Amino acid sequence: MLNEVFSDCFAQRRNYLTEIDARSKMLFVAAAIIIIVLSRHLYVPLIVFFVSLIFLLGIKIPPKIILFRLAAPLSITGVIFLTQIFFYGKIILFKWSLFGFNLVGYEEGLYRGFLIMGKVLGTVSLVIFLSMTTPVNKLLNSARWFKVSNTWIEVAMFSYRYIFVLLEDAITIRNAQKVRLGYSSLARSLRSFGELMGLTVIRAYDRSIAIYESMMLRGYNGITRNIVREEKFRIKDVIAVIIFIVILTSLLVLSILPH
Repeated sequence: MLNEVFSDCFAQRRNYLTEIDARSKMLFVAAAIIIIVLSRHLYVPLIVFFVSLIFLLGIKIPPKIILFRLAAPLSITGVIFLTQIFFYGKIILFKWSLFGFNLVGYEEGLYRGFLIMGKVLGTVSLVIFLSMTTPVNKLLNSARWFKVSNTWIEVAMFSYRYIFVLLEDAITIRNAQKVRLGYSSLARSLRSFGELMGLTVIRAYDRSIAIYESMMLRGYNGITRNIVREEKFRIKDVIAVIIFIVILTSLLVLSILPH
């Protein structure tokens, strides 16, 4: 489950979205996010969210995987949503009396809260769309084509590679703790969790030193070349770019319409 959520296993499949050039999708996602952030209309990010959702379901991404990726951003924006309702605005929408406290909800805060949630949904759905349709190696190669710093690319590549190794280590340690009844009570659970975090950090540090030394012995100079072979634009990529431009133009027109 965790491997499916965090890895690019779905992006390795062959379908009409994964075959589109990564540079086209990166430009489209970046432009769409800018439009969403600048938009003052709720329906603009919602349209992006539902279109992204349709595309993801169309290439058979399991709904539970999409929901799992949306869970963390939505939980954070849920808190922001509540703060906007009760602390922003002038027009009173409702009043509640709870344990001696008067909670006042405002109409402007309600709309602003929904707008923030909509923007988060739209933005996160675009990032999910990009990650589910583009392998990591192609994303990094495209970033290099866009002249992104090699340092950032190297850090991203190694972070992505070894996060799964560390996750496997953590799972192995936790399973060993469970066998020894390390989570049989609250006190033991807290102690076991602390030990788990400590051992994971120590193993990560030791592994990083060993990997760095082995790479230096092999002549590593800070740049990993030929992540993937650079691809040329094809006819279907041009068609995809035209479709993306039409979508972005439509979103831009919708975002500048008056309330």
